Amino acid sequence: MSRNRIPLEDNQISAFINEELQLEDFEDDSASETEDYVEEDHVQEDENYELSDSEDLQMEEQVIPPDPSSIASERPPSSRIIELSQASIRGKNRHTWATSKGQSSARTSIRNIVRTSRGPSRSCRGLTGELHCFEKFFTDELFEEIVKWTNVEINVKRSSYESITATQKDTNVLEIKALVGTLILSAALKDNHLTTEEIFSKIFCGIGYVAALSRERFDFLVRCLRFDDRNLRLQLSQTDPFTPIRAIWNILIAQCRSNYIPGTNVTIDEQLLGFRGRCKFRMYIPNKPAKYGIKIEMMCDSGTYYTYD
Repeated sequence: MSRNRIPLEDNQISAFINEELQLEDFEDDSASETEDYVEEDHVQEDENYELSDSEDLQMEEQVIPPDPSSIASERPPSSRIIELSQASIRGKNRHTWATSKGQSSARTSIRNIVRTSRGPSRSCRGLTGELHCFEKFFTDELFEEIVKWTNVEINVKRSSYESITATQKDTNVLEIKALVGTLILSAALKDNHLTTEEIFSKIFCGIGYVAALSRERFDFLVRCLRFDDRNLRLQLSQTDPFTPIRAIWNILIAQCRSNYIPGTNVTIDEQLLGFRGRCKFRMYIPNKPAKYGIKIEMMCDSGTYYTYD
């Protein structure tokens, strides 16, 4: 079978060797061997010319491949940094990128000089306990918003009961805080996969949950928990899918901004919160640990990773 080869000129072989392998100081014998080896590599790659079987056999007898280790030791380290001659390039989205770092001798604008250090704001520097820090983010205003719309839902569900007991009464801020604390405690103790009968059983989980509220009241409040006006939800959801939780979300984000002073550098990040319930903007990302959930884009401090917005 004949092979496709291109004969190279002597000057082309010498130029290639001098540029790539830097073999000027090699002896004449080793240089000739390397020339034959390089010519063999180039000849095999092109398919525009053909040689006869006799010429093919004659060339194979003349080729003496050198030691790869000796060539690797003499080869200079290749640079992977591409330097472009033009000052700018344009991407597919029509965005222009500079190929070199800009230099400016002008003074930094006053509005771009950060004179404060990152860290908690003045109102949060005296906090010592976990509960006080929690209350700086989940304020009474947020819980009052939850109580307002939860009581509306309780009145709707209470009409379907024949006899009204303490389980179906209206709630208040203190009880909603106890409900949230129970949910956080169950997640911290890895009890959130258990049923309510097991969670509120003194045999399985002790008296920690029962001390907050009863199992019947817990189930009833979870079913009635609301964060917005149910009558306006369908109308507002057409323009804002986040309507069911938009009000308390804005209160929480406002507290995140006011309780912390970011540093000079911030970054945009995203997080997939695991969630498999009913949600129209629930996402599936296979390379994430949770895979199913709600993706939240956030602005974080580059130094402390605090979620500022």
